[in-house]
Parts: sequence; structure tokens; C-alpha cells
Amino acid sequence: MTVICEECGKVYHIDPDKLDQYRGKSVKVRCSECGHVTQISKLMEASEEPAEDYAIADVPGMPSTEDDFENAEEPAARPERIHAEPADIRIAGWLGLRGKMIILFLGIPILLMAGTVFFAQQQLNLLANEITNESTDLVLEQGKEQLMQKSRDVALQCEIYLRAHPDLQREDFFYDPDFSGIAVQGVGKSGYTVLLQVPEPDRGQNWTIWAHPNPNIIGIDDVDMLRKALGPHFPKFYEILTGAQGMKESEGFYSWKDPDGKIREKYMAVAPIKIEGKPFLMMSTEYIDEFTKKTETLKGKAAKLAEDTTKFLVIIGLAGVLLMAFIIVIYGYRLTRNIKYLTEAADRISVGDLEAEIEVTSKDEIGNLADAISRMQDSLRFSIERLRRRR
Repeated sequence: MTVICEECGKVYHIDPDKLDQYRGKSVKVRCSECGHVTQISKLMEASEEPAEDYAIADVPGMPSTEDDFENAEEPAARPERIHAEPADIRIAGWLGLRGKMIILFLGIPILLMAGTVFFAQQQLNLLANEITNESTDLVLEQGKEQLMQKSRDVALQCEIYLRAHPDLQREDFFYDPDFSGIAVQGVGKSGYTVLLQVPEPDRGQNWTIWAHPNPNIIGIDDVDMLRKALGPHFPKFYEILTGAQGMKESEGFYSWKDPDGKIREKYMAVAPIKIEGKPFLMMSTEYIDEFTKKTETLKGKAAKLAEDTTKFLVIIGLAGVLLMAFIIVIYGYRLTRNIKYLTEAADRISVGDLEAEIEVTSKDEIGNLADAISRMQDSLRFSIERLRRRR
């Protein structure tokens, strides 16, 4: 129960249960500031007219006297004093308004931003891989077509030359500078063309090389030499080579062992030299990494670009988070400070301090709340003045 002194306006909070310790329907309480006696009903209604019977209770700060009990029935036993104290201010838990603002306006955006950066990074990496992989496939296809076309072109050149020189024997192919210059040509940076002979079992002739950049292997059984050189990688090479039997085109990938022992992948394209009675094939070969070297460089650049873009997104995100955190902390501090200030002002007013100054210059809802509390303060002050004049 809240009791306001009609004389000085001081406000007291009284426990209604303690009033039941007094006999009568009403109780008089004395103000500890001005000594004015106010009569209140046990039905929690203030009355200006004396009731038929009442008891007197002391308010802390003003000791009772014998005059206080005039026209009052004596209680069976003096009850304890009725204490009038300001209401307790509710204490915010660990998750106050400022904590909620940080979670809602900082924590959630950080999670969303982190998810966005992660998703963007994954998409950039995926895009870079797709671009480089497709580029590698395109370049590889172009390289394969170039090798096959090179075999066809050189085979046609050899065919023209051999038709023009029907007396040129296979044993002299490499030693004829004109024909050797046609049959052995460079392909790319490390590739070359080779003139092979298809096996002739009736003549006891196996796969034989008649034109090659290395003069030491001219006229040597190609199969036996390659079987020793390639070891476990020979079957794939032999499969491509035998695919050209019957004077057909054949092509495919195979592994080659370099002089330093390193195994590298190569591509081979075989085209026939179309002269009746001349079982010769033209082979073009080159390392695969010669085709894909540019795309590997492109792949590295794409990965570097994706990494730099991710770093840029992270930096921009962190800068945005720090700026957002600074704004939220400053604004949250000012907001909670004003709310705390208005709470304390309202509490002072509730205990009778009607002269408490409320100074809030905010031009938003907090300012409207401060104006409302000021109007309530003025209304209480005017009401008390009217009560004084009526007495």
C-alpha cells in the first residue's frame, strides 16, 4: 500500500498485512517529516473523515506520544512498527538490454557474415577449378588434334617424296637429308615425329624405326627396345601401336621413362603413309605437360585470385563488424544509461522526492518517456497542493 502525506507529499510504502494487528476499521499514521497524521482504511482506501473506531500506528522517524492515542481503542498488545521503504529496483540479469543488443545486432550478423564469406570462398574455389579444368580439357583436345594433324601432314609429305623417289630404300631414309628433314620434324617444345615400319612376318621384319631424332636406334627392333625401356608401362604403348596395324590411324596416352628415371605422360598419334607396298607409319608424340603448362599457370593464378578475394572479403567483413560493434556499444551505453537514469528518477519520485530533476535531451522514445515521467511528477505535485488547500 502506498501512502502520500497530505501535508508535505512524502510517499511511504506500507505492508497492508501489518495493519491487521490493530483494532478498528481504520488506522492513523504519522509522517516522520512533518508530523501530519493521515487516516487510512484497512480496506486500502484513504479517508479524510474520521472513522467510528481506529488505531494509531507509528511511522519510523517519529516516536509516538500519548496524544496519538486520543479517541482510539488500545490494542491488546503494541504491534511492531510499520516500515515505509522505497520499492526495490529490479536488477537485470546477465542478459540485460545491452547484452541482447550485442547478440541481436552483432552476434547474429557476425554468424551470417562468416557464413557468407565461407560460401563465397567455396564458390570461388569451385568456379576456379571448373574454369581451369575445362581449360585443361580444351587445351588437351586441341593438342591431341594438332598431334594427329601433324602425323597426317608429315605422312602426306613423306608420301609425296617417296612417290617422287621410288628408288629410295628404307635403309637410306635417315641418311637422305631431304627425306630425313621431312620425316623427322619437331612438335612443340619437346615432341617429334618418327617413321615406323609395320611388321612383315614373311620377311622376318618386326616394328622398326627408320627415321628418328636419335640416329643410334635407326633400324633397331622398336618393340624389344621399348619393352626394356618402359617396363610395366609398355603394354599401354604397345596397345596404341598395334592399333595402327592394317594401316589405320591410332592415338592415345602412354607413360614414358626419361633418362633421369622420371615417368612422364605422353600422347601419341599415328597416321599411315598411303603408298601401296610401303608399310610405313608416321608417329607424332609429345609430353602432356607441354599442352597443359599454360593451363596450370592459369590454375595457379585463379587459385591466387580466389585466395586474395577471400582475404579481401574477410578484411571487409571484420572492418564492418568492428564498426558495427563500436556503434552498438556506444549507442547501447547511451540507451541503457538513459534508461537507468529514468529508473532512478522514477524511484525517487515514488518515495516522495517530487523535486527530482529529469534531464534527458534525447529526441526519441527515451525523450518521450522522460517527458511522461516529468508530467507525472508535476501531476503528483499539483495533486498534493490541491489536498493541502482543501485542508
